[in-house]
Amino acid sequence: MNRMNYKAIVLVFILQLVIGLVWYTSSPASLSSHVAQVGSGRPEASIMLLFAGAILAYVFFMAWLLTRVNAMSILGRVLFVVSVWLCIVLPNYVFVAVHLNMTGSDTVYLLAYGALNCAIAATILPLWPSSRSIFRN
Repeated sequence: MNRMNYKAIVLVFILQLVIGLVWYTSSPASLSSHVAQVGSGRPEASIMLLFAGAILAYVFFMAWLLTRVNAMSILGRVLFVVSVWLCIVLPNYVFVAVHLNMTGSDTVYLLAYGALNCAIAATILPLWPSSRSIFRN
Protein backbone atom coordinates (compact mmCIF):
# COMPACT_ATOMS: atom_id res chain seq x y z
CA MET A 1 0.00 0.00 0.00
CA ASN A 2 1.38 3.39 -0.98
CA ARG A 3 1.35 6.25 1.46
CA MET A 4 0.75 9.89 0.76
CA ASN A 5 3.80 12.05 0.22
CA TYR A 6 3.27 14.90 2.66
CA LYS A 7 6.18 16.89 1.24
CA ALA A 8 4.51 16.86 -2.16
CA ILE A 9 1.18 17.82 -0.59
CA VAL A 10 2.75 20.80 1.20
CA LEU A 11 4.59 21.86 -1.96
CA VAL A 12 1.42 21.73 -4.07
CA PHE A 13 -0.52 23.56 -1.34
CA ILE A 14 2.05 26.37 -1.13
CA LEU A 15 2.31 26.70 -4.91
CA GLN A 16 -1.46 26.88 -5.27
CA LEU A 17 -1.68 29.51 -2.51
CA VAL A 18 0.99 31.62 -4.22
CA ILE A 19 -0.74 31.25 -7.59
CA GLY A 20 -4.04 32.23 -5.95
CA LEU A 21 -2.46 35.35 -4.46
CA VAL A 22 -0.94 36.35 -7.79
CA TRP A 23 -4.17 35.55 -9.62
CA TYR A 24 -6.24 37.62 -7.19
CA THR A 25 -3.94 40.64 -7.21
CA SER A 26 -3.67 40.68 -11.02
CA SER A 27 -7.35 40.15 -11.76
CA PRO A 28 -8.83 42.08 -14.70
CA ALA A 29 -10.67 45.33 -14.01
CA SER A 30 -14.05 43.85 -14.93
CA LEU A 31 -13.66 41.03 -12.41
CA SER A 32 -12.29 43.39 -9.77
CA SER A 33 -15.29 45.68 -10.18
CA HIS A 34 -17.60 42.67 -9.89
CA VAL A 35 -15.90 41.65 -6.64
CA ALA A 36 -16.13 45.23 -5.39
CA GLN A 37 -19.90 45.18 -6.02
CA VAL A 38 -20.30 41.99 -3.99
CA GLY A 39 -18.25 43.25 -1.05
CA SER A 40 -15.20 45.28 -0.32
CA GLY A 41 -12.32 45.03 -2.76
CA ARG A 42 -10.19 43.26 -0.15
CA PRO A 43 -11.17 39.80 1.11
CA GLU A 44 -11.71 39.25 4.80
CA ALA A 45 -9.48 36.95 6.82
CA SER A 46 -12.27 34.36 7.08
CA ILE A 47 -12.56 34.21 3.27
CA MET A 48 -8.80 33.77 2.93
CA LEU A 49 -8.83 30.97 5.52
CA LEU A 50 -11.74 29.33 3.70
CA PHE A 51 -9.80 29.60 0.43
CA ALA A 52 -6.70 28.03 2.02
CA GLY A 53 -8.84 25.29 3.59
CA ALA A 54 -10.46 24.51 0.24
CA ILE A 55 -7.06 24.21 -1.42
CA LEU A 56 -5.77 21.98 1.38
CA ALA A 57 -8.85 19.75 1.19
CA TYR A 58 -8.54 19.46 -2.59
CA VAL A 59 -4.84 18.57 -2.45
CA PHE A 60 -5.30 16.02 0.35
CA PHE A 61 -8.27 14.48 -1.47
CA MET A 62 -6.29 14.16 -4.70
CA ALA A 63 -3.32 12.63 -2.87
CA TRP A 64 -5.63 10.19 -1.09
CA LEU A 65 -7.30 9.22 -4.38
CA LEU A 66 -3.92 8.67 -5.99
CA THR A 67 -2.94 6.24 -3.22
CA ARG A 68 -6.11 4.27 -3.93
CA VAL A 69 -5.36 3.92 -7.66
CA ASN A 70 -1.74 2.84 -7.19
CA ALA A 71 -1.98 0.18 -9.91
CA MET A 72 -2.11 2.89 -12.59
CA SER A 73 0.91 4.07 -14.54
CA ILE A 74 2.28 7.56 -13.98
CA LEU A 75 0.56 8.81 -17.14
CA GLY A 76 -2.66 7.21 -15.93
CA ARG A 77 -2.36 9.04 -12.62
CA VAL A 78 -1.75 12.37 -14.35
CA LEU A 79 -4.78 11.80 -16.56
CA PHE A 80 -6.76 10.76 -13.48
CA VAL A 81 -6.03 14.08 -11.74
CA VAL A 82 -6.96 16.00 -14.89
CA SER A 83 -10.18 14.00 -15.34
CA VAL A 84 -11.20 14.62 -11.72
CA TRP A 85 -10.73 18.34 -12.35
CA LEU A 86 -12.70 18.18 -15.60
CA CYS A 87 -15.59 16.21 -14.11
CA ILE A 88 -15.83 17.65 -10.59
CA VAL A 89 -14.09 21.02 -10.27
CA LEU A 90 -14.74 22.50 -13.72
CA PRO A 91 -18.55 22.25 -13.45
CA ASN A 92 -18.38 24.16 -10.14
CA TYR A 93 -16.41 26.98 -11.78
CA VAL A 94 -18.92 27.12 -14.63
CA PHE A 95 -21.87 27.13 -12.19
CA VAL A 96 -20.36 30.01 -10.21
CA ALA A 97 -19.67 31.97 -13.40
CA VAL A 98 -23.23 31.47 -14.64
CA HIS A 99 -24.76 32.21 -11.24
CA LEU A 100 -22.79 35.46 -10.86
CA ASN A 101 -23.47 36.54 -14.49
CA MET A 102 -19.78 36.89 -15.31
CA THR A 103 -18.56 37.85 -18.74
CA GLY A 104 -16.80 35.33 -20.93
CA SER A 105 -13.34 36.78 -20.30
CA ASP A 106 -13.86 36.72 -16.52
CA THR A 107 -15.03 33.12 -16.72
CA VAL A 108 -11.97 32.14 -18.77
CA TYR A 109 -9.77 33.96 -16.23
CA LEU A 110 -11.21 31.91 -13.36
CA LEU A 111 -11.06 28.68 -15.38
CA ALA A 112 -7.42 29.35 -16.23
CA TYR A 113 -6.66 29.62 -12.52
CA GLY A 114 -8.33 26.27 -11.88
CA ALA A 115 -6.57 24.68 -14.84
CA LEU A 116 -3.20 25.93 -13.61
CA ASN A 117 -3.88 24.48 -10.16
CA CYS A 118 -4.85 21.20 -11.80
CA ALA A 119 -1.64 21.20 -13.83
CA ILE A 120 0.41 21.77 -10.67
CA ALA A 121 -1.33 18.92 -8.85
CA ALA A 122 -1.18 16.62 -11.89
CA THR A 123 2.53 17.26 -12.29
CA ILE A 124 3.77 16.99 -8.71
CA LEU A 125 1.50 14.52 -6.91
CA PRO A 126 1.76 11.53 -9.31
CA LEU A 127 5.43 12.07 -10.14
CA TRP A 128 6.72 12.42 -6.57
CA PRO A 129 5.79 9.19 -4.78
CA SER A 130 6.17 8.64 -1.08
CA SER A 131 9.65 7.69 0.03
CA ARG A 132 8.18 4.65 1.79
CA SER A 133 6.76 3.24 -1.44
CA ILE A 134 9.86 1.03 -1.84
CA PHE A 135 8.68 -1.06 1.12
CA ARG A 136 5.32 -2.03 -0.35
CA ASN A 137 4.44 -5.67 -0.86
